[in-house]
Amino acid sequence: MRTRVALCVGWLLLATIIAQGQDISSWPCSEELTKSEGDNHRIRVSTGVSERMIDKRVLPDTRDLKGSRVDSTVIVRVLIDKKGVVRCADAVHGDASLVQRSIDAAQRWKFRPYTLNGEPIIVETPIEFVFKKDSVKAR
Repeated sequence: MRTRVALCVGWLLLATIIAQGQDISSWPCSEELTKSEGDNHRIRVSTGVSERMIDKRVLPDTRDLKGSRVDSTVIVRVLIDKKGVVRCADAVHGDASLVQRSIDAAQRWKFRPYTLNGEPIIVETPIEFVFKKDSVKAR
């Protein structure tokens, strides 16, 4: 029974991934990525899926924020190449004073390569940086 459920969930996930394949030409590094990877499509995955693929997580530098009452969330969209390296990062939402430090941190993250049918693929996912008083969390 568990095997059937796992297979059904797997097929649904695969169908969702294929349906979400999109052109990445709007990204700043898309031309470079297309040339080096030979592929101009990517899939979009949720933070829940990408959370399990993180090899290295880097938090933004907040030393200069100590003592300030920062309470904000910054969402950074990243494009991960076939080797698990973040190739593009841009802010989707967040406090302007925290955006650049969040992008800088996101660009240093590393992921295990995503695969589809045994082949590595390009992936887009959001990273959420939550700034609360004197701490920051990322997911």
